[in-house]
Amino acid sequence: MKHRSGVTSDSSDAVEQRATQLLYENQQAIYRRTDRLFAGLMSFQWVAGLLAALLISPRAWAGSLSNVHIHVWAALALGGVITFFPVFLALTHPGEKSTRYVIAASQMLMSALLIHLSGGRIETHFHVFGSLAFLAFYRDWRVFIPATIIVALDHYVRGVYWPQSVFGVLTASHWRWIEHAAWVIFEDIFLIQSCLQGAKEMRDVARKQAELESMKELAETANRTKSEFLANMSHEIRTPMNGIVGMTEILLDTELRPEQTEYLNMVRTSSESLMQVINDILDFSKIEAGKLDLDPVAFRLRDTLDVAIKPLSVRAHRKGLELACSVGSEVPDDLLGDPSRLGQIVINVVGNAIKFTDCGEVVIEVAIDSRQRDELFLHFSVRDTGVGIPGDKLSVIFDSFTQADGSTNRKYGGTGLGLTISSRLAGMMGGRIWAESTSGKGSTFHFTALFKVLSQPQHSPGKDANPAVDLKNVAALIVDDNQTNRKILQEMLAGWGMKPSVAESGKTALEILRAVNAAEDSVPVVLIDAHMPHMDGFALAETIIAEREFRHAPIIMLTSSGQPGDIKRCRELGVSAYLSKPVSRSELLAAIFAAVRRATATFSRPESRIAPPPASRKDRPLHVLLAEDNLVNQTFATMLLEKRGYHVTVAANGRRALAALKEDHFDLALMDIQMPEMDGVEATAAIRAIEKETGSRLFIIAVTAHAMKGDREFCLASGMDAYLAKPIRKQELYAIIDSLVGSGGASHAASPAANREENAVFDEAALLERLDGSHEVCVQLIDAFLIEAAALSSQVQQAIQRRDATALYQAAHALKGAVSHFTSGPAFEAVVAIAEIAKKDDLPCLEEAHHQLSRELDRLQKALLDFTITIGVAPAG
Repeated sequence: MKHRSGVTSDSSDAVEQRATQLLYENQQAIYRRTDRLFAGLMSFQWVAGLLAALLISPRAWAGSLSNVHIHVWAALALGGVITFFPVFLALTHPGEKSTRYVIAASQMLMSALLIHLSGGRIETHFHVFGSLAFLAFYRDWRVFIPATIIVALDHYVRGVYWPQSVFGVLTASHWRWIEHAAWVIFEDIFLIQSCLQGAKEMRDVARKQAELESMKELAETANRTKSEFLANMSHEIRTPMNGIVGMTEILLDTELRPEQTEYLNMVRTSSESLMQVINDILDFSKIEAGKLDLDPVAFRLRDTLDVAIKPLSVRAHRKGLELACSVGSEVPDDLLGDPSRLGQIVINVVGNAIKFTDCGEVVIEVAIDSRQRDELFLHFSVRDTGVGIPGDKLSVIFDSFTQADGSTNRKYGGTGLGLTISSRLAGMMGGRIWAESTSGKGSTFHFTALFKVLSQPQHSPGKDANPAVDLKNVAALIVDDNQTNRKILQEMLAGWGMKPSVAESGKTALEILRAVNAAEDSVPVVLIDAHMPHMDGFALAETIIAEREFRHAPIIMLTSSGQPGDIKRCRELGVSAYLSKPVSRSELLAAIFAAVRRATATFSRPESRIAPPPASRKDRPLHVLLAEDNLVNQTFATMLLEKRGYHVTVAANGRRALAALKEDHFDLALMDIQMPEMDGVEATAAIRAIEKETGSRLFIIAVTAHAMKGDREFCLASGMDAYLAKPIRKQELYAIIDSLVGSGGASHAASPAANREENAVFDEAALLERLDGSHEVCVQLIDAFLIEAAALSSQVQQAIQRRDATALYQAAHALKGAVSHFTSGPAFEAVVAIAEIAKKDDLPCLEEAHHQLSRELDRLQKALLDFTITIGVAPAG
């Protein structure tokens, strides 16, 4: 209790001290401002005195001579003396006590001079009362003391010796000066009272301001404490969650009984739900604290939407829903804005729509709301066929922790923060969010956001993605029983210059194809929905391929819910590509390019088979240093790494990691950021310092349970090569490792077989060796590469256009890992050259290197397509 009392007393003392300081600062500001006021006023009065002497005091005549009246000289000389000194002090020493006292005395002397020049006219005496009122501007009652004394002495002396100059009469009573002084004192009483009241109000205002500042400081301290708590809470919660999610994934990869698999899937689903709750609370807290900022960058709208929606497709397909996205053809793709926050809004709103929809579809549509020069308002709408929202709930669903169904036994879970966060983010992006709904018939959520249109588009879809294939006027047939999907695909293909036709069933599709054959038109690219009533996509594909006229037709299978064996079935049928809905533009474009090129090559090349070439030596496994202090994380990460065949050495902190590096050679390090004795940032700095002397470089992946804004940038700026947030997902971990060192392991001396193929466009022997001679797996890997290479090439091009060396380095590294599966020849060398240029930030040398990369990638893609045909896996007669 005594301690609390002491703290309160210290706080009160601090407030009083701050209030005193604020009062002093305010008073000084008033003193300086009033000093400057009087500097101008007194200069004006001096000029006015001269005019009064000239106009009111007439010129005296003496015979034939005339002279200027003595009063003019008095006004000029005395007025100058009275004015100069206070004006000088006001300009050179404003705010000082002596300055305002001198001004008070000089102002009264100027009043006396004006009274004298007017011959004691009563009207001029009012100048005294006006001067006192002006002195009240100081809000310092003490200035009236010298002023009143000057007035009283002036009236007394001149009233006795020169009554005409002060009272306008030749003789006056000796006590008349007292009457005038009494009137001055009478006014002083009111002015002094006013000054005292003003000073009191200033003290009160200063005290309130000091209290507000104290409360603001306390609030900011509490906010900082909360932010630190959130960061620590994020770390402490994510660390055990990493163990829960990670161990669950590992167990699911083992042999389990059906009921065990079911229980573990429930654990994984619950863990993911808990992580979503944690992320919502963290985002909401950052918004409330004003710590959530927008990060405007150049981005491609359609790619951003594809990335945001793709993970949600699993949830939608699990419930049997159609998930589709339609972006109007008039909407520009290259924009400046915050793609991360846009994606967050889309994920929240679309995730909500999926949650509250049991059957039907969820459709995202994007259109232009308004446009002015380079600023663009986009209108996003998410329409579902779910349960709908009652009309009386539409106004509250965007409130914090609120859901339309707030009962304790509600069917749908969640924190009620997703829409609140989306509403705040939409507001930060210059737009708003609202909903329209009818209970039982579905809902449509709308939001708008402001972006800037880039003056120079970064990419031209349909042209730059694969210049070796021209899609203009290429026929296409879209077969899908869902009208929304047909419309979206039709608009997408038409935007690439293709000529799409649509069919709502397999029967109609066959009729269209037979009509095409009868008219002797070119065989179209056929896009088929795998799951349709009556005749599903696989049955339709089998029927098409069975007909001699269409056996070479390029077929792309689209599915809303991938089933085990679907990919194998597609290979057996000769289907060109197998894509999951919602299909991204880049994926579909790359798949169409590959299918068209393969179909063209099939007609122009004879079919043959080649025997697998002799196998070469396999790559040695990576040696990975794992710097992690948490036992669960050590176990989980070690299991993930060893599962890939890597050798793992564990270090419990940064110091032990440095010691391990002195004893052994490592290809890669996973570095936890928070560790005792020496953290990951300090250890990385020490490693990079050693590397400056040795010339080597160790790839370092930052692993952290922090997920706050700026963590990724901080880690990369600290010398790390990549960033991985906990809980660790094995796919993310493997993808990052592959992007840094490739899937083949660390660099090492090439085998003789590799040396023979060093300058080859495509290293067929090495690929077949790694895949145990499986032609089927080779084709699957090649198809995946053709799609991935198109996306990564686009990222490289965008980074070059933005002159973003960091993004270019990351994209080139990822592309290098993809290319390394197939060759160490010219294409690999070209992408390595791009990565080195980005690493050195030598961007002026990029143009020729980028042209070389484009040429070599095109050669590699052609070689891969030829290879798939020669091994007999491509569609054949």
